[in-house]
Amino acid sequence: MKSLHIEGRRWFRRGPGGTYCTARIYIDGVQVHKTPAQYGGGEYFLTAAVEWLIANGHAPAGFCPSTRSLREKLGGTYSTIDVKRERDL
Repeated sequence: MKSLHIEGRRWFRRGPGGTYCTARIYIDGVQVHKTPAQYGGGEYFLTAAVEWLIANGHAPAGFCPSTRSLREKLGGTYSTIDVKRERDL
């Protein structure tokens, strides 16, 4: 793996509230996975992405889903987009 990028998308549900997110995982510039929409705000999309990376052998077991670990141990980057509509997740 030469490069890793995780693109997180967050959507805030009005009314009852709650934040939902997805993560798109790019390895060597190619999207290899998109996590299903799930409840979680902040940088929760990183946790979901790292769980997928561990399960598929791209990260060591027990790897911590922090931004520092992502940068230093995997050489990865991430970005976040807040979207206005649920279907844009």
